[in-house]
Amino acid sequence: DTGPTALPPFPGEESPGWAANFELMEYGTGAGMAVPGHDQRDYEFASKYGLTIKPVILAADGSEPDLSEQALTEKGVLFNSGEFDGLAFEAAFNAIADKLAEKGVGERKVNYRLRDWGVSRQRYWGAPIPMVTLE
Repeated sequence: DTGPTALPPFPGEESPGWAANFELMEYGTGAGMAVPGHDQRDYEFASKYGLTIKPVILAADGSEPDLSEQALTEKGVLFNSGEFDGLAFEAAFNAIADKLAEKGVGERKVNYRLRDWGVSRQRYWGAPIPMVTLE
């Protein structure tokens, strides 16, 4: 625990701030949010440090998930999520994004997840890359 806490933009309890060595810097903005009930790396971190693991997605059969061994990583219906309870993952994602934009605390952003491509290694004689010459 680093001391500072975060207050979510929707009604809820404060969350402690933690520093971790597994945040993926090449993904997103470099700041992360942990959801230990539904991400295995976050689950392992929370288990190691005795943090509360609050499930927010129901299991496929509609029951509260068993998080005693591992995180539930499937997308399902939200619960323990205030006004978003009962929404399927896609509908909830859109409703939450809309609510954040409405409150002026967030906006939608496309993350293309582009990766480097070693074109010279695709074929033994090199890749046929079109060239444009301007005179």
